[in-house]
Amino acid sequence: MKQLIFKSRASRFALCAGLSMLSLFSCKQETIEPEVLNESSSVAAVDAATDIQIISCMEVNNTNPLNNLSLTLSSTGEPLIDMVILFSSNINVDPQTGEVIITHNENVTHILENRQKYLQPLKDKGIKVILSILGNHDKSGVANLDAQTAQAFAQKVKNTCDDYGLDGVFYDDEYSAYQNPPPAGFVQPSNQAAARLCYETKLAMPDKLVMVYVYSRTAHFGGSNAIPQAEAGEYIDYALHDYLQSYDLTNNYPGLPRSGWGMSSGEYALNRYPTATALTNLRNGGYGAHMIFSFDPTRSNFASNQRPALENLANILFDDQLLVDQTQIYAKDW
Repeated sequence: MKQLIFKSRASRFALCAGLSMLSLFSCKQETIEPEVLNESSSVAAVDAATDIQIISCMEVNNTNPLNNLSLTLSSTGEPLIDMVILFSSNINVDPQTGEVIITHNENVTHILENRQKYLQPLKDKGIKVILSILGNHDKSGVANLDAQTAQAFAQKVKNTCDDYGLDGVFYDDEYSAYQNPPPAGFVQPSNQAAARLCYETKLAMPDKLVMVYVYSRTAHFGGSNAIPQAEAGEYIDYALHDYLQSYDLTNNYPGLPRSGWGMSSGEYALNRYPTATALTNLRNGGYGAHMIFSFDPTRSNFASNQRPALENLANILFDDQLLVDQTQIYAKDW
């Protein structure tokens, strides 16, 4: 059974957030209590294979997110999928005001505005819903906001999550048209600036998830990329590897336990799936998450490629069999 055992890291961060920098470092060094059940905390701790989180990063331009309901485990009837990332909304500059804002294309807009239809059934099954944010071909991005702009954008992220009942955000540093020299309100693009945005986001919404893609400037928040306010493990809940990657993330996100590492991600549209060996290593290594990107049971490669890959997840990670409910397969209907 995939039983969630939560750590108190998010609530501890919330307590620290209102303190001075010196107090924050002091709070980080306090003894952490043993793992306890805490419904409001962010991250599931991993002490057995059954706690590995399966995160479906859903390309909603093409696919109905309700399809994640079709995948269950035979022995328990529980969903295979623990979290769904809506890929993707964007960070943009408002051309009228110059303000950095969140924008949604017509597909994400439809899903959010009709969340009772497309998202609430997921949440009713205990599946968390995360909003992805990445660049969109202008001067703004997740890795070039100055401190004031980052704080303001983090508040917008919180407001969006609150407005639509979302469980967190997934930052991806791609597709921005960064300017050099940086204009007012921005800095030179850097890992450190990306880390600061994540930190400000966790300050703004400590009870929600802050996730990053292990790619580009969100790939490393340690060493010279670190921010002075906190270690990465204090404000990052999950770091999701690029496709099929599985290298150690200890130095990339200091303080982030293995329960927050997403290893050996698959790309289901391109038939890039982790091997049985990679999944076994994920299980035996005590890692906490695995991402699948672009799962779609209506695509032509589902029976031949996607389904066997999903069956491997159920079998190797959970000692279980996958069930695919044909009544829970949905075409894109907007």
